[in-house]
Amino acid sequence: MPFHLAISTEGLFMAAVLDDFPVLTPVSDEDVALAVRAVLVHAPERWPAGPLCRSERVPHPCRLARWGRGTLRAAGVGEARVDELVAAGHPDAWPWA
Repeated sequence: MPFHLAISTEGLFMAAVLDDFPVLTPVSDEDVALAVRAVLVHAPERWPAGPLCRSERVPHPCRLARWGRGTLRAAGVGEARVDELVAAGHPDAWPWA
């Protein structure tokens, strides 16, 4: 009886989909601008099932929210300042200093 080896790439595909986006260093000004947009667009919303991403309706934090916060952390922005940004709700309402 011949031996057949079946390799499924489905598990590899799902792992690639669920992995976090890499945070590149050094962080450029463009990365910071995109990260600000990511944490605003992918902010949490309250739902009966728990907090969901406003944009993707998946459990918060989604991949882009995690990437945005990670990028801002790598740029030297603390979690409290990121929370202020999300509370302000608009990237122009939060001056970069």
